[in-house]
Amino acid sequence: MRKIFKNMAILLACLVVFLCSGCGIKAESEKAKAAYSVTDVTGAVLEFTEKPQRIVSMGIGSDEILLELVAPERIAALTYLADDEGISSVTAKAKNIKVRVQRNNLEAVLACAPDLVIVPDWGGIDFVGQLRSAGTKVYVHKTPNTMQEIKANIAELAAVVGEEEHGRRLQQQIDDRLAAIWSKVGKIKPEVRKKIVALSFMGPMGIKGSSFDDMCHYANVINAVENLDVPKNAVFSEEQMLLLDPDIILVPSWDYSGTKNTGEFKRQIMTNEAYQGIKAIRNHQVVQVHDKYLYSTSQYAVNAVEELALVSYPELY
Repeated sequence: MRKIFKNMAILLACLVVFLCSGCGIKAESEKAKAAYSVTDVTGAVLEFTEKPQRIVSMGIGSDEILLELVAPERIAALTYLADDEGISSVTAKAKNIKVRVQRNNLEAVLACAPDLVIVPDWGGIDFVGQLRSAGTKVYVHKTPNTMQEIKANIAELAAVVGEEEHGRRLQQQIDDRLAAIWSKVGKIKPEVRKKIVALSFMGPMGIKGSSFDDMCHYANVINAVENLDVPKNAVFSEEQMLLLDPDIILVPSWDYSGTKNTGEFKRQIMTNEAYQGIKAIRNHQVVQVHDKYLYSTSQYAVNAVEELALVSYPELY
């Protein structure tokens, strides 16, 4: 009997060792599963053993996307533009994150002790190099110009922060909203589509391949300058505006410098003697939409498509 108990004790001990060993294997397996790597637009490969928990965003587009993908406590800092209601769609959500940073302020970024810094591709190679030299993980992403590129950027950032499922849901929301808009405006016949000219303080917007040009296609309106050979930020002559004769003229609702009066700009367009024969002037269709949507490189660009459709075809809404 004593021998039986001894053998049972040995068997039990072996079982405990086996189970503990199994737990260890499972833990190692889970750890390996959590590890992942991504490659940014510069070709840099970033490796993670866990999801980043102290993320610094250096662009308003990534601010807006990240606040949908991750919990606020995982974001260490946002760009200073996150609080500007004229260009930011996340001013309320941004209040949950206290720190703001600006491009090229290396000390301020490093003071956040980030485990990931997300930088748009216009953010400055020298700045990115300095961050990497300091041992900081930096992911540089392409600045999108179309809805499809925005969706691709969302997928990229979701992969970087380890939230692919959230990214897919956000992409689907964009598709659903665009489909809802098209269900209204898609019935507009080509010959009655509205023609739009969008003006900024620096000149006309909407050269072919621009984000505004892409938005116009989804809103089923004609981008009046799409096929013109107009350099970016070129001065738009009165003669060109008269020849285009748009149904709608969009004017700015926000100024980056904070020194220009958007209301005065609109008044000057409406009272310009040379423009009085243009349809947009005659029909009082010099309008403002939200520049925070019009210039958006995030999911909020869909809001601009909605507003373009609304000002062009109010009867459908």
